This record gives sequence, C-alpha cells and structure tokens, in this order.
Amino acid sequence: MKQPFVVATVEWTVNVPGHPEPAAIIRRLKLQGVERFRVVTWAPTSAGRDLVGYYPTGDAAAEAAWRHYCDATNLRHELASRTHGGSERGEPAAASR
Repeated sequence: MKQPFVVATVEWTVNVPGHPEPAAIIRRLKLQGVERFRVVTWAPTSAGRDLVGYYPTGDAAAEAAWRHYCDATNLRHELASRTHGGSERGEPAAASR
C-alpha cells in the first residue's frame, strides 16, 4: 500500500535577529509524490505549533512564514501600544473625575 506522505529529513527554521527562538519552521514533504513545503509557527513542542499553510516552493513558504510573523508581531505591538486609560495614541485621554 502506498503511503499518503513521506516525511523528508529537510527542515528549516525562520530566525529573527535578536530573538532567542525561531519564528517558524518550514519542512519539506512529499504529499502523494508532489513536493510541498509546510509552515508552522515555532513552539517547543508540536502541540503548541499552529499551521500557517502548505506551499509549492521553499521561497513561497519562507515568504508566508515571514509575513505571518510580521502580522502577529504588529498585532502584539498595537495591543501593547495602547495607553493605560484605554484611549489610542493621539486621541485625548478621558477626563479625570
């Protein structure tokens, strides 16, 4: 019986300068005889990783991994940039009582 996929031994990490942990993992797979690249977010164990997607080329996988990292980082930055009073930067703060 033919196996639906074979796990290749080729795996890359997407690293960010100044960060101790990778941003993502790219793994080359053969799915039904066709080479594909799977991108997942980085976590110490597989249970903590999220699937970003499957891509036809390594370049497309690397671009998707980087785009996903940048989008997630921008969201975290936006949430952390709000003032303690709940107003956005540039908006007047609520009047104190």
